[in-house]
Amino acid sequence: MTLRSGSSLSFATFVLALFVVTLFAETPTATAAQGKLQAVSNKPLPGNKIIAVRPLDDSDESLKLMRRFEQALANLGYRVSPKSDLVLTFEIVDELGAYTVSDQRYFLELQARGSRTGGEDASARFNVFDSKTGGIINKGRGGTKVVTPSKYRLKVTVDGPAGPGRLDRYWQGTATGNLGASTNETLIGAMVQPLIDHLGTTVRNKSFPLPD
Repeated sequence: MTLRSGSSLSFATFVLALFVVTLFAETPTATAAQGKLQAVSNKPLPGNKIIAVRPLDDSDESLKLMRRFEQALANLGYRVSPKSDLVLTFEIVDELGAYTVSDQRYFLELQARGSRTGGEDASARFNVFDSKTGGIINKGRGGTKVVTPSKYRLKVTVDGPAGPGRLDRYWQGTATGNLGASTNETLIGAMVQPLIDHLGTTVRNKSFPLPD
């Protein structure tokens, strides 16, 4: 069902139409973004608290993140040295999202026609109710949007010597988060501190806050 407003659409009518749309439109409830942390401790970390930090690639993003790791470790009393036998290595893994959109819900349709001799014919159509796409007073069966957000993982391992020519894995952890309104750099940066806070411990499916 639609309502049609007549041949001359004034500016005031247009403003009123926008007000009606804003009044009836549903605002989604904001929820705090959450990341997930998994970690496994294989053996206790050495007590001397000297560690090296190494990214798996030398991209600008990884180099910036390396400095974040170094600062977080220093705040916990670690001394960062590139010559340390104990090495923290990190890797960024991304999974691009996907979405599908069906018929979209709409509230207002504006039309305007002019002529060479001047004058204007304008009209507005209000979509009050539509069982398929939805309107001002209903959602309808259409308008469904299925979203798989982009996901980022920050994977960290800590390895150290276990005899001549051998390395042992002391600890490994992974932080995961969905990309929302924040940039990927902000999202990944927010994963550093939770990982370092749980360095050397075992954690299963622990939540931590992410920037919106």
